[in-house]
Amino acid sequence: MSERITKMIAEMNQHDLLPKSVPVEYDPMDLALPEAIKNAKRIIEYILAQPVYLTEENRFTGMLRYDIANTPADIFSRAHHSTIQEALGHFYNKYRENLVTFEWQHSAPNYDRIIHQGMDERFEAIRISQEKWAGDEDKQNFLKAMQIVCEGVVAWSEKCAKAHEDAAAVCEDPVRKAELLKLAAACHNVPAHPAKSFYEGLQCLIFCFHFLPDSIGTMDRFLQDLYFQDIESGAITRDEAKDLIQEVFVQICNRTPVTDYRYDRTAECHFAIGGYTKDGEDGFTDFSRLIVESLMEIDTRRPSISLRWTKKTPFEVLKYMLNCERHDVNKRIAFCNDEPRLKGFMDIIGLPFEEAIKYTMVGCNEPSFPGAIWYGGLTANMARPVTDVMFGRKDDIVKCENFEEFYAIFKEELVKDFERMLYYHNLFNDMRAKDINVLSCFLLDGPIENGVSATAGSCTNKMGGANLMGQTCLIDSVAMVKQFVFDEKKTTMEHLIEVLESNWELDEELHAEILNNGRFFGNHDELSDGLSRRITTDIYKIFEGRKNKFGCGILFGTLAGYNPHFAEYGKRTLATPDGRYAGDTFMVGTGQCNGKDRKGILPLLQSVAQIDPTGIFNGPVVCNVLIDASLMKNDEYFDKVCEMIETYFKLGGIQLQLNYVTKEELMEAKQLPEKYKSLKVRVSGYSATFVNLPEGIQNEIVERTVQH
Repeated sequence: MSERITKMIAEMNQHDLLPKSVPVEYDPMDLALPEAIKNAKRIIEYILAQPVYLTEENRFTGMLRYDIANTPADIFSRAHHSTIQEALGHFYNKYRENLVTFEWQHSAPNYDRIIHQGMDERFEAIRISQEKWAGDEDKQNFLKAMQIVCEGVVAWSEKCAKAHEDAAAVCEDPVRKAELLKLAAACHNVPAHPAKSFYEGLQCLIFCFHFLPDSIGTMDRFLQDLYFQDIESGAITRDEAKDLIQEVFVQICNRTPVTDYRYDRTAECHFAIGGYTKDGEDGFTDFSRLIVESLMEIDTRRPSISLRWTKKTPFEVLKYMLNCERHDVNKRIAFCNDEPRLKGFMDIIGLPFEEAIKYTMVGCNEPSFPGAIWYGGLTANMARPVTDVMFGRKDDIVKCENFEEFYAIFKEELVKDFERMLYYHNLFNDMRAKDINVLSCFLLDGPIENGVSATAGSCTNKMGGANLMGQTCLIDSVAMVKQFVFDEKKTTMEHLIEVLESNWELDEELHAEILNNGRFFGNHDELSDGLSRRITTDIYKIFEGRKNKFGCGILFGTLAGYNPHFAEYGKRTLATPDGRYAGDTFMVGTGQCNGKDRKGILPLLQSVAQIDPTGIFNGPVVCNVLIDASLMKNDEYFDKVCEMIETYFKLGGIQLQLNYVTKEELMEAKQLPEKYKSLKVRVSGYSATFVNLPEGIQNEIVERTVQH
């Protein structure tokens, strides 16, 4: 790592590097304009009034701070999107019916298009769309707004070019003078026109990032042609390319500055490498490796990376990425599997293979496509059907003579709750649709073509769905009813209901019997594994062939994101047949905890890998595994872990993220936080410093079973 990058990181870790904003006084006559045009006019006036990011070290420019009143900014922050801001106050972290809460949405710009076709293509797309939608006043107003934004983006790049030309004119250092002029020339060309070099491609990327500061998509795909072109011509060396990539990563990390409470978290920017190419080969290249090397050398919280594994991924590549992961103190690397993901995208979303392979990872662990938004934004309580049945339908279930009769009643409640989730999912997206975003839409596929803001579902290659808390509780509860009431007849339904109503106080022996001898999920036991597949398949049947109001296919996941929804839903949920007490937290993700995965890591992963034969759980799924740190330092054991993870993916496992720490260390960190200020852990699709996490999230991590 160069001295230049070292200095930039030191500055970033101490100071907010975003340029201070310059206030703008708007023309009050703007209020007479159509909403989209008013927003576009004001946001561009604001941008063009801002100072240009210029230091002694920077080789890229365009950094912006949106400190702007009453005008919608980027679509990730949704700042000043009035309806969403009001909705957040009513529904965000508010748990309606102990079933749903409002959550965030992430997206991935189409950098491939803007880098290789430039704003030239965007202007032409606006022209074509204006002809297509002639006579539709609302669409024409939106397209006029997009014209203003696109012209403003080019004007901002020209302002950056002039600032660096002016700096070069007075610069006495010939090396720095040449750097400034090179950057100015790049700003004259991109993003207005296609990038001619790897350097210009990176400048286009980081310049446009500030208009939608979220995922950077599939970087090893959309920049590799420019990289290999310049390597082969001798225009750049591998080390020079690494230095440039590292500056881009530093600027990305600084977009959530050290003064922001989210600075410590990795999910503010997430992207993917590897995965299938259009010819069916594995896409991990030397450029992919360079990107990982660039990240591993720098002490930044962001961006984070997911390796997209395929059946053609060489074992050496998986082992290399796992080795990087075990040495990454910032815990920025996760793993996902193309095999089940592509099945879900093709079978449920309806995409052809050549479109499905373009996916990336965004946010905490949501899948999305370049140029699209993950239209989820809802976290739900998957375990509610259990209490609906055990407490709300007790008069019916005590009459059940066999498990199939019980399951039929359970399924009725499952269907009701998932239909209710869909109702809220559509309701929340209706709220989002009332806001008009113009700043970010030029980077997305569909808004210009459809003449409609992306907030209203206009993106192509889109998908929606929900994150579900309590998956394991649901599976285990149904399994315990089958095992202890119907199969082994250790108790009656009447007695089990009475015990649950007493929060297990009425029969502690039964409670102990269930905890000690229950055939829980995570042990590769066909009783619970088979029920997990059956429940997942029944959920698939509820949504088979259906779309949400935005026309999206529906997928589900199990991540919690930044908020402890698993704890909040658990707090509101009565005792359940899996041995859980009323108010106890649910676990995060797909897996097992509290020592219920008795047989070790391989049976746990085997259970997780087989849970979904349909593809419906191809949304933001996370699988957290906690491995004893001392074992991971042993190279022989590490090799076995790599082989085991490859087996997990071959069996169909969709996602994996690892922590290497002992439970004793975590408990001590809770008691002595000053001693563990640098302890980073994987949470739910993102990483953070353990001692800075809310207590509910800390407790969930502690309760994960350490695998030996």
